[in-house]
Amino acid sequence: MFKPSPDFRRFAAALRCRQPDRVPLGELWIDQAVMEAFLGRPVGSHDTGEGYDLQAEIEFWYRAGYDYIHIEPRYFFPKKSGRNPSPDEHAGLITSWQDFHSYPWPSLDQVDFSSLEAAPSMLPDGMGIIAGTSGIFEDAWMIMGFETFCTALYDQPDLVAAVFQKVGSMIVEIFRRAANSPRVGAMWISDDLAYTSGPMLAPKVFRRWLYPWYRQLKTISQKRSLPLLFHSDGNLWPLIEDLQEIGFDALQPVEPKAMDIREAKSRLQGKVCLIGNVGLDFPLTRGTPSDVEAAVRELIRVVAPGGGYCLGSSNTIPFYVPLENFVAMNEACIRYGKYV
Repeated sequence: MFKPSPDFRRFAAALRCRQPDRVPLGELWIDQAVMEAFLGRPVGSHDTGEGYDLQAEIEFWYRAGYDYIHIEPRYFFPKKSGRNPSPDEHAGLITSWQDFHSYPWPSLDQVDFSSLEAAPSMLPDGMGIIAGTSGIFEDAWMIMGFETFCTALYDQPDLVAAVFQKVGSMIVEIFRRAANSPRVGAMWISDDLAYTSGPMLAPKVFRRWLYPWYRQLKTISQKRSLPLLFHSDGNLWPLIEDLQEIGFDALQPVEPKAMDIREAKSRLQGKVCLIGNVGLDFPLTRGTPSDVEAAVRELIRVVAPGGGYCLGSSNTIPFYVPLENFVAMNEACIRYGKYV
């Protein structure tokens, strides 16, 4: 393994579409099982707090070659299927005004900011923190169920507006407090808006119900001079002009099945930093370390010139990615990603 040399200025330069000393590594989430296999000791679950060891997770991100640790405050909007399983796509907990008024809406004083509060004193020299939240759109539709949400856009738009108001205002306040935490150098929102074929809903729906909340997140980030990162799988081309107008500084993960990163580099160079694009299916899951290294070298050759690129997976790192492939990706990025 390489010797870690974290420098958040490197990552921040790439986010600003500049060229740092080398291509930074960038990942939204890495599964607990992968972190524990890498370290050889427990990390626990940040999502639930069960057995969670913040110091161990910081050590993982440091030793794996990242310039930051990604930390979100711990909060939860109850879903029909519980905390961890996928929510019901048909009918969620809110299908009517009666459901809306009886729903157990969380409050800001229930949000756990303890990891953001404790992390600054634990960070190795040079490392920063990326804070952020889950998605406003995702939480809204998951609370209602996707089919209920879609039909309510036409049958009960006032109910949709009320759900967005509750979810959006809560997330904006969490985002605001997180952005003011020490050692936070960027903010990240994860909100899947698209399938591989295109957006989940017509762009006009997002413009009406969602983007006004994103603009509030951008205002919060701008006041702290923090880059704003956006995660969404799928084909975002029909939404890209809106996302640029809102002011997102970086787009992750540029899913290969949905978007050609060469086209993205050509269209967005100097405007939006690109993060990711190493195929999760192949080579990360079904390939060999040699396949991973070859894919990394090609991405660096094609996308890295001129800066504005951070290398990572085409989604996140789930438990089924072999440890040797994850390590091969990071080692290859650090070995071949130097700018001359």
